[in-house]
Amino acid sequence: MEVPKKSHAANRLTDDILINILIRLPPKSLCKFMVISKAWHFLISDAYFRALLPPTMAGLFYHFRYLDPNNGYYKINNDYISIPSCNHGFMDTTLSFLPYLGNFQILDSCNGLLFCRLRGSPSSDIFVCNPVARSWTLLTNIKLPHFNSLFLVFDPKFSLHFKLVRIQTNRGSSCLELEKFSSQTGSWEKFQVPTEPDISFLRHRRRVYLNGIIHMVAGRKHMVAIDLDSMVCRRIEMPVITPLIRNGLLGNSTGSLHYADKRNNKEMNIWMLKDYESGEWVLKHSVVLEVGFNVVAFHPEMDIVFLRMLNKIMSYKMSNGELEEVCEMRQRSMQWFFVFSPFFGEDVLENKFGP
Repeated sequence: MEVPKKSHAANRLTDDILINILIRLPPKSLCKFMVISKAWHFLISDAYFRALLPPTMAGLFYHFRYLDPNNGYYKINNDYISIPSCNHGFMDTTLSFLPYLGNFQILDSCNGLLFCRLRGSPSSDIFVCNPVARSWTLLTNIKLPHFNSLFLVFDPKFSLHFKLVRIQTNRGSSCLELEKFSSQTGSWEKFQVPTEPDISFLRHRRRVYLNGIIHMVAGRKHMVAIDLDSMVCRRIEMPVITPLIRNGLLGNSTGSLHYADKRNNKEMNIWMLKDYESGEWVLKHSVVLEVGFNVVAFHPEMDIVFLRMLNKIMSYKMSNGELEEVCEMRQRSMQWFFVFSPFFGEDVLENKFGP
């Protein structure tokens, strides 16, 4: 009598059951399971499966200065830091798929899309691209005095279309001027957003888009929160007055707005906005480290903050105080860090690299 061959229990699972199990696993486990079999590799690599996964941070884009040997002037370029727990085979972080020659400047990052422009070109063209799908949309003839006043809004949970937003203040006015471009309509709209008189915000500081609301630092005492659906603007008092603006950082972590406040070069306090209506902040974590540091980013899914410490980028876990090296700094002039959480679903950008 022939003895039946043994079969692995996983092979008897239907795709629907297997998908429901796999999407609950951390990225590091998914990467390991891709080598179990060709069937598992194709399933985990499939665009439908990737679209079901929640956005998971893969790394940090950043700017750095370098000396151009041709003319002796300093220029700015982009680079990328990988987070070891993520599979990086699905994305082109060099943006080599864009069919334009030149030095790209990344201006913003939001839920898997990047907003950039061609640096040093007389052209006023800008791009929104997806390094995973190697796709992009080109917007031409954008006339702005400062491109860093324009920022990207994208949340695939609500829409596959992106928005570009520009906010401008007028001294003495009780309204903000808000311009919004929608990739769905391909057109710009202008809004007058009522606010408190003489409100201001810091154009060069980080903006945080969370739950349909744009958050911006507005001086040492306040931040501005603008709801893009209702066009309601609120000014919320910061939890502490930071002596130097560059020592404070707004960020999204575990679905809530956080603020890191650095003091005395070695002390860090991390606050979480508990209630929008009352403007109540709670002190989530406080620590004094042995060496000086700068706060560069929050991990959007975990209670982790990334620090620039000596010549290294470190991750700091608030739960247990563990410091772990992410990488050594390749350039000493690293600045303007952008969190990148890849979007593996189908996007609606107009152009795609390859057939």
